[in-house]
Amino acid sequence: ISILIIILNGRISIISTRYKLKSKFFALIVFSSIILLPKFVQAQDENLFDINNIKANLEFLASDELEGREATTRGARIASLYIAMQLQKYGIKPFGDNGTYFQNFKMSITGYDTASTIQITDPVKEIINQFAYATDFGRGGRGSAASGNLIFTSGLVFAGYGISAPEFEYDDYKDLDVAGKTVLLLSGEPYSEDSTFFDGEDDTRYSRGSYKIENAKNKGAVAVLYLPSERSIQYWRFFMMWSKSLSFSLPDTSEEESNAESIPAFLLSESMAESIFSSEEKSYQDIKSLVEQNEIPFAFYLNKDIKFNVISIGEIKDARNVVGIIEGNDPVLKNEYVSFGAHYDHEGIHNGVVYNGADDDGSGTVAILETAKAFALSKQNKRSVVVFFHTGEEKGLLGSSYSANLISYINNIVANINIDMVGRESIDSIYCIGSDKLSTELHNIVEDANKETVNFYLDYSFDDPNDPQRLYYRSDHINYARKGIPIVFFYDYMMQDYHKPTDDVDKINFEKILKTVKLVYNIGLEIANLDHRLVVDKKEEMTRN
Repeated sequence: ISILIIILNGRISIISTRYKLKSKFFALIVFSSIILLPKFVQAQDENLFDINNIKANLEFLASDELEGREATTRGARIASLYIAMQLQKYGIKPFGDNGTYFQNFKMSITGYDTASTIQITDPVKEIINQFAYATDFGRGGRGSAASGNLIFTSGLVFAGYGISAPEFEYDDYKDLDVAGKTVLLLSGEPYSEDSTFFDGEDDTRYSRGSYKIENAKNKGAVAVLYLPSERSIQYWRFFMMWSKSLSFSLPDTSEEESNAESIPAFLLSESMAESIFSSEEKSYQDIKSLVEQNEIPFAFYLNKDIKFNVISIGEIKDARNVVGIIEGNDPVLKNEYVSFGAHYDHEGIHNGVVYNGADDDGSGTVAILETAKAFALSKQNKRSVVVFFHTGEEKGLLGSSYSANLISYINNIVANINIDMVGRESIDSIYCIGSDKLSTELHNIVEDANKETVNFYLDYSFDDPNDPQRLYYRSDHINYARKGIPIVFFYDYMMQDYHKPTDDVDKINFEKILKTVKLVYNIGLEIANLDHRLVVDKKEEMTRN
């Protein structure tokens, strides 16, 4: 007996039979052929992927001519045009604004001029000392800089940790009048091993800078100065470098964020703190010693005044994500979407040196381009596939925040697969983050797809809830996860050239990018063709941050 069976795109065609078969026996042969079909894409579909195409795309996107692709710059604009051009060449339809590939929005850019100063004066207004911005003091928060120049004089009050927590019967502002004054605050919160007092060793919301600034503002304070913490002392040079850079935000930030950043906040050096507390009721070293002994320093008024001469920088610029769609082939399921994402922005130019970001995240960008091309060629997806190329990830996940909060079809996205750095480190392993944070089913699909295709060693180390780097919260996928969308994030943990001008194409392992493409394509295809939406069985992970 001989039967010639051609298997094309999962369909079985019987070309010829030499003998007449009993129906049950024939059905058994056909069924056996079906169960032996590869569930995931194997060698017969290698033509879907082209390593030379991946290389050509990255060589352009990570070239000096694109000037580091910093959000809102000319280099980023050129990158977005190139990505759109590639999508069009691959036959991928635009899915942005007004029939284009572009999702346009505004970014607010703020900072402080390095010529800014702070002076400390005695009771008769004589200058005791003058301090320079980005040398003696710097930005005290990650949000927007205060709007307008800060030219004013005020009194000074040490207000402990700056916390008012009625549930713990604790208030640093008790019996203090800080209206119109600048408050000096400790970072963190009071030490505790008692779970009924500031949750013991776990930090509460009261330790956050945004809370402290908002609370100070509500008490009438006009500015916040943070005393140096152990971490800021250890990494002072990096804090000052960061203080020189500009901050990016979406102009339509939440009311809470606006309130929290409506008064200026600065971080002090140890020498500046010592000068301010010199000849006061308590010295800086006195306060530091009390904290080291796990005691709570009491609040007090200072005899000195502070004079701000801080120059603010502020402007609004255009930015855009790039979005394309490969429509599904099922008339019903095509109205649901499997989304893929990568950020195409990087660090730009610093001191005349281009930060090309070949791995971060040029590698993810070209991986998503190649994945999109594969879907456009295979046309096997029942659900639609949407590819997002986000900008502003390096500025605080801004492009993905815009998409996740404003696109009309967000509730129809069934999964988000995010790639951020996949071209370095071992070719045999990759970090897999967040696959089981919301959906056990997604995690199982990732595992099965990996075992049946590229067989990476999937490292789940960063899924540890106590991960000190909190990587689950530090790339674009988190903005989709907070909408209840299951996510998986692939990452190589390249540190040697991370955010350095040495992150260049000549160090990229293109075979690793190709392996990643094959993996994420198969994960996405499996999700796109499920007869149900991924089951979300861990909803409590959505709102943690």
